[in-house]
Amino acid sequence: MSSTARGGKRSEADHYPTPAWCVDRLLEACALPGGRWLEPCAGEGAIAEAVLASRDDVMFDLHELRPDCLPALQRIVPDGRIALGDVLLRSPPRTRYDVVITNPPFSSAQPVLEWSLRAGTTVVLLLRLNFLGTRGRAAFMRRHPPDVYVLPDRPSFTGKGTDSIEYAWFVWPRERREAGTIRVLATTDKDQRQQRKPVRGPDQPAPKDALRR
Repeated sequence: MSSTARGGKRSEADHYPTPAWCVDRLLEACALPGGRWLEPCAGEGAIAEAVLASRDDVMFDLHELRPDCLPALQRIVPDGRIALGDVLLRSPPRTRYDVVITNPPFSSAQPVLEWSLRAGTTVVLLLRLNFLGTRGRAAFMRRHPPDVYVLPDRPSFTGKGTDSIEYAWFVWPRERREAGTIRVLATTDKDQRQQRKPVRGPDQPAPKDALRR
């Protein structure tokens, strides 16, 4: 997802890879469960790659609309299950994923969210912060209040400067409640923000292939 307020054209198929530092800030602040995770709008696997660089307790399934992304996804989860096609045309799985996480296309953010709530126990979406303020979603948000983790640094989804609007991770946890919370995440230094791919420290092990089924 990316804003077009600065007059730029959208990327083909609304494809805007998520910088690894955005995922890092989320994982530092939010204790997401391990287990089976799904990325329903995987693109070239940026979110999955960043998660697997930090955690070895996650098994990813990936779903992506565009067949040309398949080689990149196979490099990230060589033993993982990868499906191609429109995820919204698929029925949610009978057994819910522990986590569904994605940066959905702007044009289908709401239907992807509603599908994900049926597919996962915990749902995590990277969205514009003003996703909260749309009149048409007011009733939905009251029924399904998220926890909101605000990124204080604007991401660059193209590598050509920051976006024109603020973003946040929206988290819908297992328990259903009357209200969510809001938290401002840590800032990220410029050098890390310019590094779009995850960087694994020298003492940090690579993800275990056995967990990448």
